[in-house]
Parts: sequence; structure tokens; C-alpha cells
Amino acid sequence: MPAEMYKVEPFYESSCKVDLPDVMYKVKSFYESSPSVTTMDTSNLDPVSALELRQDRILSKLAELRQTLDKLTSQYQVTQPSSSTNTQAAAVPSVKTSSSAKIKSPLGSGIHDIVINADPSSPPLSLFVLFEMLKQKYKVLATSYIHSTVKADKKLCDIIKNGCQVTRGDHDLALSVVWKNVERRPELIVSPAKQSVIIGEVNIARYINRLLSPTFDTADIVMATYSDEWLDVADISMINGNSKQRTSAVKNLNNRFKKNDWIVGDQFTWVDAVMWSAVSQSQLASVPEHVQKWLERCSALPIFKKIPSL
Repeated sequence: MPAEMYKVEPFYESSCKVDLPDVMYKVKSFYESSPSVTTMDTSNLDPVSALELRQDRILSKLAELRQTLDKLTSQYQVTQPSSSTNTQAAAVPSVKTSSSAKIKSPLGSGIHDIVINADPSSPPLSLFVLFEMLKQKYKVLATSYIHSTVKADKKLCDIIKNGCQVTRGDHDLALSVVWKNVERRPELIVSPAKQSVIIGEVNIARYINRLLSPTFDTADIVMATYSDEWLDVADISMINGNSKQRTSAVKNLNNRFKKNDWIVGDQFTWVDAVMWSAVSQSQLASVPEHVQKWLERCSALPIFKKIPSL
């Protein structure tokens, strides 16, 4: 026969007394019934009268709660905003200052945090360009760290950095880059409890572009699809492909630049930044003439001025 287990008195038994700490202020229990409620018998009342009595009890309880709230407000000197102020604040949307016109911010309320883990041995070069593009639209709080397990050039931190001289609350977006050993590819984390990690330089660029252009997928579907085609080329063939795939991708890119200066449209876009990074990291011995001229056009842009220091 198995031995009997030890017995413990029920925690909720009325005879069990629980000693509560006396270091906090006490508030009357919300669930305690007032004497007027316990002494009234509603069993002999008709449904309408019982409902009216129940309503009176609720209103009486709300009045007691209101008195308690007013007392605490007066005791702790809490300032309550007027209803007119709240109405006005809700009616007028907040507008972020910028040199260019902007649509409603996709960042939501408060500061939007982004953490990117990247390997210093193969840095995602497009991230530096996208960081400059983010600064043109939002107030970005940027910080960079080098993990103690790796050795990296401090110039990587100098490009994405301004967190030591500014206040966090005055910004729209907080970008933190951690240079460390990453087994797979660069990864972006927004909220570990709510979403999966975004893996890969191209996918990180896609996410950042949605912050820059919230209507990217709907404003021009054809352009969005064409951009995704070239991004797939950068990801599958250039960054993660073999030498044969890279050579074929560069040829297709060279054909594109025979009649066009940029990959998508008639001006530089984030797609050029991603492809520029992919070509720069492809370790090809040489690139065709038109691709070389495109690389030079990219490097000549002001947005690329800090990257040659690497």
C-alpha cells in the first residue's frame, strides 16, 4: 500500500488566517458587500423590482468608488485632464516634422524599438544606407555594440551611433545594432514575445522599407512586384548563390543598366542599396562595364559617404 501523503489545511478555509504586510496602504475590498445589500431579501420581489434594486445597489457602489477615487486624487495630488482637452487631442492627429510630406506614421504611439544582430565578418552593407534613409523621415535614436565574444572594427559602431548624446523620449524610432557571431544571417527583432525573428539582409531591408513607405505594397503593385523580383535575385543568387548563379545574376543586372541608370524606376531606391550590398559582398573577380558604372553612381551619392571608411 502506498504511504499517505502529508496533509495541508485548505488555504481558503475561514479559519486560516493570512498575515498581510502592513507596509502598503489599505483599500477597502471591492468584493465586500455593504450591510444594506446583505440585509435586503429579493426572493419575494417581482423581476422588475429586483432589477431596480440591483441597479440601485450598483449605483450606490459606483458612488462609493467615486468618493474613494476623489479622496485618493486629493491625497496624492493627481491632476486629471479635462474632457475638452482629451477631445481636442483625439481629434487632431500628431504630425511629425520632416523636410518632406509624410503620411500617417506606421510606428504607432511611443518609440518603436528595432534590434538587429549582425556578424562583423560579413556586415549587411545596405543597413548603413537604410539607416541614412530612416533619418531623413524619422527621429532615429541609434546605438551600436560589439559583443565581447568577437573582435570588430569600431568603425562599424561609428556609422550607426548617436545614442550617447541624445534623449530617448524625443525620438520616433530606436535602432540598436549588436555586432556578434550570428549562425544563420543577420536577424531583426522588434518584439520577441509577439513575432518571429526576421532573418536575412534582404528581409530586414523589406521590413525597414515598410516603415519608410507604408503604402509600398498597395500604391503601385506592379512596381512592388518588380522590386521583389530583383530582391529575390539579390538574396538567392548574389548573397546565397554559388559562383555560377552570381555570374548569371550580374549579367542580367548588366543588361538592365544598358538602358537604365537604376534598377527600379528612374532614380535611386532602396532596391539599389540592397543590390549594391549584394554585389559588393559577392567576391566576384570582376563585374561588367555597366554594373561597374552603376556601382560608381551609387558610391557617389551623399547617402553613401560614410561607408567607404570601412
